[in-house]
Amino acid sequence: MKKNQVMRRQWLAWLTMCVCFPGCASQVGSDAGQGPDQQRRFRDIGLVLVVDAIPGAEMEGVVFYNDRGTSIYASSIVAKRNREIMALGSPRVPLTVRIIWRDHPKAIWGQHGGIDYEGTILGDHTIPVAARIPDEVLRDIRAKGGALRLKFRLKPDGVLFGWDIERPGGGISRFDMPGGDFLETRY
Repeated sequence: MKKNQVMRRQWLAWLTMCVCFPGCASQVGSDAGQGPDQQRRFRDIGLVLVVDAIPGAEMEGVVFYNDRGTSIYASSIVAKRNREIMALGSPRVPLTVRIIWRDHPKAIWGQHGGIDYEGTILGDHTIPVAARIPDEVLRDIRAKGGALRLKFRLKPDGVLFGWDIERPGGGISRFDMPGGDFLETRY
């Protein structure tokens, strides 16, 4: 009788694995409709986020959302004088980034935790990110080291997006291969 119970449990375990594991594999491999190839391009690449605004512009209640709807950056004010440079907390490069800023924003607790804002939307722009980064830049990072900087510069009528490679340079970082909507590497 014990042998029968053991076989029954093994059969249930196999049945459970056959039902559950294919679903898990499709979730891990598919990356929500963008295909695994786009994210494979960025494997083992460190990411840095740089956010500022054009001179004279100030945007309030700014929130960046990735293509999955998760907030990846939020600030009460974005201006040239308070540029922010930070490591991006996700190893995943967003397909797109949706950037929203508001008029007289009121800080609230967001749906997924963290700060969000409510108020009249003044700017709502979605920027393609992953597809714009050339493979040449990624090959150079893998060959010579460095981190990929994703740079966003806000302006009243839109958002500029650029990238470059940040490398250590003996106390002062070096920035190579700039590209995108603006090419400056030093601020």
